Amino acid sequence: QSANIFFLDNWFSLFFIDFQLSIFCYFLFAFFFTINWARESSSGKDSLIQDVDTHLICSQVARYAEAWKRKAFAGRRNHSVANPRRNEQGGIMKKKLLAFITFAVAVSFCFTLSFAAEKPYAGTTLNILMEAVPDTESIEPLLAEFQNETGIKVMIEKVVYTIMHEKLVPQLMAGEGNGSYDLLQVDNYWVGEFVKAGWLQTIDSRLAKTPQIKLSDYIDSVVKMFTVGDKNYFVPQWTYPFGLAYLDDVVSDPKFHQFYEKKTGKKWAFPPKDMFEYADMAKAAKAFTPDNMYGCAMQGAKVDPIVMEFTNYLYGLGGGYYNRTTWKSTFNSPDGLNAMKIYKDLIENAAQPGANGANFDDAFNVFGQGKAVFAITHNFLMPWLLDKTKSVVADRVRFIPLPGGGLLGGWAWAIPVSSPHPDAAWEFIKWAETKKIQKARAMGGGMPTVKWIYNDPEFLAKYPFQKNVAEVIARAKALPIISQSTRMVEIVGENVSTAMIGDVSLEQAAKKIATELDEIVEGDPLVEMQKK
Repeated sequence: QSANIFFLDNWFSLFFIDFQLSIFCYFLFAFFFTINWARESSSGKDSLIQDVDTHLICSQVARYAEAWKRKAFAGRRNHSVANPRRNEQGGIMKKKLLAFITFAVAVSFCFTLSFAAEKPYAGTTLNILMEAVPDTESIEPLLAEFQNETGIKVMIEKVVYTIMHEKLVPQLMAGEGNGSYDLLQVDNYWVGEFVKAGWLQTIDSRLAKTPQIKLSDYIDSVVKMFTVGDKNYFVPQWTYPFGLAYLDDVVSDPKFHQFYEKKTGKKWAFPPKDMFEYADMAKAAKAFTPDNMYGCAMQGAKVDPIVMEFTNYLYGLGGGYYNRTTWKSTFNSPDGLNAMKIYKDLIENAAQPGANGANFDDAFNVFGQGKAVFAITHNFLMPWLLDKTKSVVADRVRFIPLPGGGLLGGWAWAIPVSSPHPDAAWEFIKWAETKKIQKARAMGGGMPTVKWIYNDPEFLAKYPFQKNVAEVIARAKALPIISQSTRMVEIVGENVSTAMIGDVSLEQAAKKIATELDEIVEGDPLVEMQKK
């Protein structure tokens, strides 16, 4: 009993006299003990372990421990000498317990090192604001896999597009590390605004350390619409080129062809060669189909819905917002006026009632319920339209390029300056842009931005319409990148909408749009950069 008391007394001394040194010695000894064991077990296979002279280091640690022990127990030598038998028994017990503790510490320490190395951001929660679209839905089921691999939890806040910008801006202005969102989805027409405001981190250094992400693997035109100057801020996430969706049962019907020829005096040919011919087909389709069907589903609500749709008419006719060399507005031109004339004609004579105030969801519902023959719309709607639980046209919907080319849009990952966890956010981007996850997102209904996926047989077998998307993207054109890109969209949307409801003439609207577009690019550094 007295020997046990002596042992416990000495044991507590061991842990409480010069506590920090003792812990250091035990941990260091345990660490190199484990390395030495691993070295011997590896039989020369691990060059890193071979290079460590663990015997030399461990012997040095032992000398430090011995010197410390002599100091720690100097005051107890008389007691030890007085009863050598008890001292010997206590020493044996102490050695056994010490060996057990050392082994436990070694195992724990090695597991800790391994866990820390593999999951440096474990316990972090990332908050991301994303649009409620198929690409977001495609990544949600995969998040558990990411958390299992990294220990990082991802919380996605899904919202409709129309409120995304207003939710993002206050958080982007919060200051470094003080925002609510760790990672952003950035629409391509916010690029100029966000970069000019200094709200985004550059990612060049991160890209240099992440060889698996190569921007050259992405579709060139998509990368271009996220490129500002000589710095990189974005990794393309998904794309939404506009094309022409139509109901094949009507468009392929010989009776409709005869009806069209009789009504227009033109020979039937499909696809339409230009936007004028498309307008004739849409109006003929409304007259040909029953009263509860329309020629085309349209989204004429201001500001974003009408701009996203109307710009396809403008681009399809060869027009644009600016001359990309002089950066003078080209809106007040025959192409701009014709685009507004066709758009107004279809709103009044081919679209569903209330199209002037319809948004993205309204137009989708009209077409998805089989109430319209045509729709100029985003390619990312096709997985929904092909889903029989969300659409009644799954067996008869088709998607082709627009005549003259249309609008190219897209989203990209970016890390805001206000991100509380920028390094963990980059871990998410690295994971999301691996080939495995790119493929899983694509198979789940996402719209890929990488080139290779459009040659993948399994992907094309599931989504045959994607065979046309490469051509759709090649013929499409993105909105201009300027500092006041949001204001640019407001100018076009507000004035075109006003002209559609008849408050001003088309000529007045075109002139006003051109004047205001010229004003917002004066002295714009992003425009000057593109001029060079």
